[in-house]
Amino acid sequence: MSVSSQIRPQTSPSTPSSAAPVTALVARLTPRLHRYGLVLLRVGLGGVFVWFGVLKVIGQSPAAELVVAVIPFDTGTWFVPALGWAEIVLGLWLLSARAQQLLLPVLAGHLLGTFLVLLLTPGLAFDHANPLLLTLIGEFVVKNVVLLAGAVVVTTLPKD
Repeated sequence: MSVSSQIRPQTSPSTPSSAAPVTALVARLTPRLHRYGLVLLRVGLGGVFVWFGVLKVIGQSPAAELVVAVIPFDTGTWFVPALGWAEIVLGLWLLSARAQQLLLPVLAGHLLGTFLVLLLTPGLAFDHANPLLLTLIGEFVVKNVVLLAGAVVVTTLPKD
C-alpha cells in the first residue's frame, strides 16, 4: 500500500463521479463562453475608454487633476479634453475591431503612459514611499496592467 492510497479514500471505478455532469456541461459551454467572453472583453474595454474619455471632455473626470499633476509641462485647459477625445477614438476603434495591428501599439503607449504617475509622482501612488503600499491613485494606475493585458488579447485575435 502506498502513502497516497492511505491519504485518499479509494473509489471504485463503477462509482460515477458527482462532478461528471458539471464537467460535461463546462466542456460543452467552454467554446461559447470563450467566444462571448472575448466579445464582452472588447466591448468592456472599448466602453471604458469611451466613458472615461467623455468624462474628460465634459470636465467631469476625477482623473483630470491627476493627469495635470503628472504632465511635466503646462497643459492649459486644452490637454485633458484632448486626451478625452483621444480615449473616445481609442474606445470606438476597439469596438470597431478594425486595423487592430495598428491599434495595439497606440493603446499600449497610452496605457503605459499612465505608469508615469508611479515614476514622476510616487508620493501620490505609494503610501510612506513603500512600493508595496499603494494609495487609491496607485491602485487606479496599477489596474491598467489588466486593461493592457485585455487590449493585447482582443487586438491580437486571429481573423475568422
